[in-house]
Amino acid sequence: MRYFFSVALLAFSLTQAKAQVSKNLRDSTVVVIFNGSGSIGSKHQTKKTGEDNIIKIAPLGFISGTFPVFFEKKINDFFSVQLGAGLTGFNYFRNTINNAENSLVLSYPWGNNSSNTDVVEPVFSYNERKAGMGYMFSIQPRLYFESEALEGSYMAISYDNYHYTSNIPGITSDGSGNPVYDGPTKDEHENIGDIMVHFGYQTIYDRLTMEYSTGIGLRNVNGTKYAGYIDYNTNAVVDGFATYKQTIFNYSIGLRVGYHF
Repeated sequence: MRYFFSVALLAFSLTQAKAQVSKNLRDSTVVVIFNGSGSIGSKHQTKKTGEDNIIKIAPLGFISGTFPVFFEKKINDFFSVQLGAGLTGFNYFRNTINNAENSLVLSYPWGNNSSNTDVVEPVFSYNERKAGMGYMFSIQPRLYFESEALEGSYMAISYDNYHYTSNIPGITSDGSGNPVYDGPTKDEHENIGDIMVHFGYQTIYDRLTMEYSTGIGLRNVNGTKYAGYIDYNTNAVVDGFATYKQTIFNYSIGLRVGYHF
């Protein structure tokens, strides 16, 4: 009986030791270096790769007509890269601050003859025009200078590209020289490219993250607008697409929430 108890105790001890070794192997990497004779020279234990990724959304992005998803990846203790992609829709902010075309210089297909006045509603008017679906993408390298990435204060440089679309019915004449929007649909677009410098702060909780940022930079805009006028001598419609370009100072305020893993 004493022999049986000793064997059982030894078996239990070996089982526990094996379980502990298996756990240690799961939680660490063992690097074994052999010398020329095949004997063990040294060994080093390293930690598993940390949780160095965040997936984020911008809950207030709809104000500027953007619906992005961002992915931030830690590169080292002070550097990360954030990539973003998503869809675009109606830009409430841009259309609110640009309620007239006086900030744009349009080039018309018939030239800029003042006697041929464009009778199609302005770029930022949506009485007849409807917003469509576009796309966006973003790349943003980040430098964390207060604490280890991905948490704390950071400075970043970003390039953001937004492609907005819209459509509007073509115009015909009502016979008295007035435009009627009952023609074939005309597709329009506006491309926006931002080069920005951002300053922000990111907090990491158990799994969730919260980020605030401000940015300043330059914005390049180019787009096409459906345009047309009515020849009052013949009552014929002359239409086509006007183009415009714009370079302006830009600023931004950002709020993002994410999942850390």
